[in-house]
Amino acid sequence: MTLRKNLMMALAAGTLFVSAAGGARAEDAMPKEGGILRYAVSDDPANFDCHSANHFAALMRLAPHYSTLLRFKPGAYPEIEGDLAESWQADPASLTYTFKIRPGVKFHDGTDLSAKDVATTYERLTFPPEGVVSERLEAFRQIEKIEAVDDHTVRFKLKEWDTSVLGTFASPWNCVYSAALLASDPTYPKEKVMGSGPFVFTDFAAGSVWTSTKFDGYFRKGQPYLEGLESYTMEGPAVVNAIQAGQIHTDFRGVSPAGAERLKQSLGDAVAIESGPSLTHFLVTFNSEKPPFNDERVRRALNLAIDRWGGAKGLGQTTEMRYAGGIFLPGGQFASTEEELKKMPGFGADIEAARAEARQLLKEAGQENLSFDLTVRNGPPIVVDFGIFLVDQWRQIGVNAKNVVVETPPWASALSEGSFEAIVDIYSALREEPTEQMTKYVSHDVSARSAGRYTDRELDKLWHDQALETDAAKRKALLRAFETRLYEKSYSLPVVWLERTVAMNAALKGWTFNPSNFLYLDQSSTWLDE
Repeated sequence: MTLRKNLMMALAAGTLFVSAAGGARAEDAMPKEGGILRYAVSDDPANFDCHSANHFAALMRLAPHYSTLLRFKPGAYPEIEGDLAESWQADPASLTYTFKIRPGVKFHDGTDLSAKDVATTYERLTFPPEGVVSERLEAFRQIEKIEAVDDHTVRFKLKEWDTSVLGTFASPWNCVYSAALLASDPTYPKEKVMGSGPFVFTDFAAGSVWTSTKFDGYFRKGQPYLEGLESYTMEGPAVVNAIQAGQIHTDFRGVSPAGAERLKQSLGDAVAIESGPSLTHFLVTFNSEKPPFNDERVRRALNLAIDRWGGAKGLGQTTEMRYAGGIFLPGGQFASTEEELKKMPGFGADIEAARAEARQLLKEAGQENLSFDLTVRNGPPIVVDFGIFLVDQWRQIGVNAKNVVVETPPWASALSEGSFEAIVDIYSALREEPTEQMTKYVSHDVSARSAGRYTDRELDKLWHDQALETDAAKRKALLRAFETRLYEKSYSLPVVWLERTVAMNAALKGWTFNPSNFLYLDQSSTWLDE
């Protein structure tokens, strides 16, 4: 059976493989109350504002403290249910979504949460005041007006009907803040953690541990089950060592295949391991404002030099980098087939022919002796591995690229400010939704997620049109047109997709494995069978 068929079967089965020592994990037992969940998080947050955060490590710390309007239902990914909303109505005719907010919801400071808090939060996300960063601003582009109709009703008026908007209301990044606190200080969330989620923030020691305790006033009856949370700053081999020693229960982002195998061999039935395709892919982006990357020939040559198919085969032997693919999840409902991809620049089956074309393009551009710096985040070891892989690929067409490995803050600054020549990037999506995933690749002035400093109105139009297209076949044609142009222009290059493998102490129950790094992090339904 081919890799693609295996992947498609996994997706059809709920995007889940289970390889625990004792078989599939049973979640039928009644949840127990009590216990402290201890888990690893790779980095400290730059600040405490969900709306401006752009790294999953921040959300892993912040999500337990906040509620959202909707959420992805625990145990039923990707089904959406109400969180603060107890019901909602979609009306395409009037271009409105109307939400009824649960009565009796309390913030951690004891004040009531109402529709005004939801409306004020989304005003901040959609129309951020000066000094406030809304990192996913393009997700709210269709929202024209937000109105708190009464204490328990909030209505959103759209510019155009776009079904992907509903998923935006379920995003865990859209933490609902106190309108009263925002009125006194619009930037308060950067330094103060105060929401209505299942856990109350207690302390944070930078580089060490973030702690929280159960919120007794949480609106979901009987939840949370845990008494508290402790998240420790660590990554790499230290995580596997800590799980093996019983110091932590898990790292919800995941571990390497080698780490999972080691835990399985050493702990047996005491560890549960779940794995499946991830909505995360690695890419490389060129700064199209800086010579020679303002020359399409140079970018395209560097695209053609990368052997994605051979690379995924080799890298997948020892790392999570398993699948060659474009901007959509390989084998997923929106992805190009391998046959379609192989007709696009950078994905051809004949790598020697592609590299010959690449050398000719560099010669035409006067860049036969091209050298440049590749900025790489010193995050998980596989990110550095990916940078090494790229440098080796370009070396084979005579290009001298140098990996410049930096810590997360300067990497993030380079990405947002454009202070790089070429940069290794990572994109993780919440769900398999093109309108969301394509924001990484539209013009920089349209989406803050797009880092290549380029303007391409043809790409922008294709993105806009596919979001409104209701005919599945016509929408796929627009997606293929978008991909073809992106790879031809080679502004930003998707290369390889990851597999997610989460290893956890078998006592940890109630958490939903899924293909995204961003979901089910509030720990409202998690419990310990200890």
